[in-house]
Amino acid sequence: MNGDKLKVLVVEDEPLISEMITKSLRLEGYLVESASTGEEGLKKIKESNPDLVLLDVLLPKIDGWEVLTRLRDDPKSRDLPVIMLTALADEKSKVQGLRGGADDYVTKPFSALELMARVEAVLKRSERPTHRESARPQIPARKGDKIYLVSVDDINFINIQREYTYLHTDNDRFLTNHTLAELERMLDPLKFFRAHRGYIVNLQKVKAITRIGSSSYELTMNDPGQSKIPMSRRQSSELKKILNM
Repeated sequence: MNGDKLKVLVVEDEPLISEMITKSLRLEGYLVESASTGEEGLKKIKESNPDLVLLDVLLPKIDGWEVLTRLRDDPKSRDLPVIMLTALADEKSKVQGLRGGADDYVTKPFSALELMARVEAVLKRSERPTHRESARPQIPARKGDKIYLVSVDDINFINIQREYTYLHTDNDRFLTNHTLAELERMLDPLKFFRAHRGYIVNLQKVKAITRIGSSSYELTMNDPGQSKIPMSRRQSSELKKILNM
């Protein structure tokens, strides 16, 4: 590895697995910290600002899903790359992790070689432009047998269905190979907003914010179908701050 060393936080409650991962990461030149509970992991993320988190799902008290949700709901850690580690190999669990904003998902048992390759790949993908003008103006996506370059200005919203990520324009829906977390890092944060774990919306295409029940909200998009996007109370408060409401 070249340049400054990158820091990885390992949140894993099984000592042998944590030690194996830590040794492998250090051999690859990473700085490593560890935590054995979700609470400790959240605390260390705030204190040490890691470049990537390896997050076990089956943690005591606060499990990995809850930790991931809190990270993605917090603007300060929303872009933090996270790789989920779990013995749950079923498709439902994998989809849950990807929908929740995980950048990758590794099932146990795994080899150190495989994990290091995934760590390197996620860190490379997570490199974000430092200037707003560098945000990607087009996103490659597929519809049928054709590949299109979809202008970000034409995107109304982006969402996950099962393990697939779709770009929605006024008249079409396109399939992209990027995860929701990757797209969030590509897009201008002043124009695009993570309204929900499974949705990113173009703020210029939002028509209305409606309160649904006592604790949730809904966005109505300014597209021909006036699409409805779910939004939590926390995200609604964040959006109101952005819009100076």
